[in-house]
Amino acid sequence: MRIGTMIAGRLSTLRDLRKLLEIVPAARRAAPLLILLGLAASLAETIGISLVILFLYVTMGRLGSGNGVARMFGPAAERAMHLLGGTTALAVAIFALIVLRGWITYAYSRISAELSAQISEAARNAIHRQYLDVSYDFIRRHSQAELMDVLGTDSWAVASAYRAFTRIIINLSAILVFAAFILVLSWQITLAAAISAILVSIFIGRLSQPVAALGATVKAEHQSMGGRMLMTLQGMRAIRAYRREAVQHAHFVESSAAAREGLTRVERLSAAIGPATEVGYLAILCLIVAGANLLAIDFQATLTIVALLYRLQPHLREFEDNLLSLSHTEPQIRAVRAMIDRTDKTFPQDGHEPLPNDYLAIVLDGVDFGYDGQAVLRDVSLTIPHGKVTALVGASGSGKTTIVNLLLRLYEPDQGRLMVGDTSLASVRRADWLGQIAVAGQDIDLVEGTVRDNVVMARPDADDAALARAYRLSGLSDFLAGLPHGDESWIGQQGLNLSGGERQRVGIARAVLRDPDLLILDEATSALDGALEAQVRANLHAHFAGRTMLIITHRLETIRAVDHVVQLTDGRVIGAGSPDEMFGPGDAGPISLAEAG
Repeated sequence: MRIGTMIAGRLSTLRDLRKLLEIVPAARRAAPLLILLGLAASLAETIGISLVILFLYVTMGRLGSGNGVARMFGPAAERAMHLLGGTTALAVAIFALIVLRGWITYAYSRISAELSAQISEAARNAIHRQYLDVSYDFIRRHSQAELMDVLGTDSWAVASAYRAFTRIIINLSAILVFAAFILVLSWQITLAAAISAILVSIFIGRLSQPVAALGATVKAEHQSMGGRMLMTLQGMRAIRAYRREAVQHAHFVESSAAAREGLTRVERLSAAIGPATEVGYLAILCLIVAGANLLAIDFQATLTIVALLYRLQPHLREFEDNLLSLSHTEPQIRAVRAMIDRTDKTFPQDGHEPLPNDYLAIVLDGVDFGYDGQAVLRDVSLTIPHGKVTALVGASGSGKTTIVNLLLRLYEPDQGRLMVGDTSLASVRRADWLGQIAVAGQDIDLVEGTVRDNVVMARPDADDAALARAYRLSGLSDFLAGLPHGDESWIGQQGLNLSGGERQRVGIARAVLRDPDLLILDEATSALDGALEAQVRANLHAHFAGRTMLIITHRLETIRAVDHVVQLTDGRVIGAGSPDEMFGPGDAGPISLAEAG
């Protein structure tokens, strides 16, 4: 039962590997060549060993002596000597075979190394492309540690599994070649060696059976340790602010120790398998020598068989090592295959229609949406007039940012429609739609790099004049003027070298540089002081006059200058209209959301 499970697991790994290699056509095409080179190297080695034995027979003058097997071997050897023409030619042939085998081995190593690099690269690229193409919800439901582990670690295992797979076939080919030569000398010895080797292989298989399970454990422990690493680096400020350094380090040490222990168990098992394999095959060699005496096989044939079996041992050990390697990489291969599989995942609709040139409004019609079964939007219907400034207001958690995510095509509604004029947003080409949108806000991430790196993400071909205008309108100019390196200053991971207000202004500059038809500001100025916020808001209203702006806020004092207001509570629209219609005349004084609701 255990052996059947082990074989089934390895066959499953091979099926996963075959599917993965579909992304690397060169690997599929080169596999027969690698196997052919391995087989040629085995033939050169086997023939070389036979010629060495022949050389010894000739130099000892025992080529024609003996009986039994030797009488069958002797004429064949004499014919070989006649073809070669003497001991000098025989020595040259042996040397040529050694050189040939070395060249074949070098060619195999070169091709295998290049293919391994291509396979790892293709696996990484396929995983990374999948991350960018798959639905945003899929990414949200997986931890960063898991995603990083598959991309940064497991992708390398595909090449390791490929090398192990091709070497297994080469090992089997070599075993068959050696067995064929031994069979010519004695079928009884061949049969005994085959049965003994199968028994040793079964024993080694039983011994190495836990490797696949240990591989899964090691993978999980390394993923957990990766999560601790990310938590330390990304949460450094909070960890230090709350004096959690000792606790965080203790958790990391615990995770690191678990990863070390798991790896040690694998290495301990692997270390035991090597000597066990060697002892097993040495016992077979001793058994064969004893059997040769019992079968009255002459010295020359016995010497040849022993030499062939001795050279066969490395191939048998490598065969077992490669089976072990294949078992060890099984969890990683499964993880990569699962990650790049497209059949069980959803992908954003690309759309096929162009963006309408002139539309009156963006409309949400009866939209329902929820995360993980929890409703966030309930039968939401609202209008965002084209060319006007619309404000979405409501308390935190009312669904404002979720509407932004729907507009960004990060999600699709569970029910209802998003319309651009008379055209369904889902049918509009994503490139056309997103090319006309820019968003700045609390949830738009900055990347590790310079200020300039982050801003030009919106328009890589922007010139210095466009950048200067974006910096001025976002209120960044004075800030950048005070930095030693200006916009080439490093902002740190997720902009941690900047204050909250500075990060927001970088996001606003990026959105301004895009120069979009639809500008979305999702709490984009919430961290700015009052005077700077008023200045930036005035700059944006002036620059984007006549274009569509959507302002997401829960601060009513910021929306008196908008054209249209939509108010949400608990995922429902409870009112829409002009600011005066919603909250009374502008001279009525400030009003809170509670009073407005």
